[in-house]
Amino acid sequence: MEPIRIAPGLTLSTMHYETAAAGIAAHAPTYALTWEQFVHPAAWWLVPDVHGQLSKAELTLQEDPERTAKINIWFAADTRRPDGRPSPHSHPWTFRSYILGGGYTEDRYRVVDGQVLADLGQEHTEGSTNAVSRDLYHEVTRIHEPGSTMTLMLCGQGRRGTWGHLDPATGRCARPDVDPGFTTRLRALNPHR
Repeated sequence: MEPIRIAPGLTLSTMHYETAAAGIAAHAPTYALTWEQFVHPAAWWLVPDVHGQLSKAELTLQEDPERTAKINIWFAADTRRPDGRPSPHSHPWTFRSYILGGGYTEDRYRVVDGQVLADLGQEHTEGSTNAVSRDLYHEVTRIHEPGSTMTLMLCGQGRRGTWGHLDPATGRCARPDVDPGFTTRLRALNPHR
């Protein structure tokens, strides 16, 4: 089948679909994915970075208080602070990320007895699994194959208000600031929604 342009910046091919379908069959067989579902524009959210550029594309398979499952196609690494310092974040749920294609590099941080422990340059490549707990702060520093790096993210039960950003220099954790421009940037990237 010919590649299909879903929205500006996101064109999907048979290869993308086959990668996603094989990953779902291997790691989350309770879900099914048809070609028609995969290429339906309203199924995809394009997520902007702070500059309005495409960071990742998300196709949600399930989202409820107990579990979230989604396919992500990655285009860019996480955004650092304006001064270039790391800005690792945590999540309100534990999750497993199955790397279905491509890969990424991640820096990981934990706060133990007030000390920040860093594990930098973790490589996650096709066929590997990245397990992330709620107490882990991480930052994706490089996408190996932008537009071809694909993950299947299976999340457990979330807890609202339990995530934030870590300042590795001080060990202080802070809730993320509300980004007043995010909704505008999100709408601009998603005219198909």
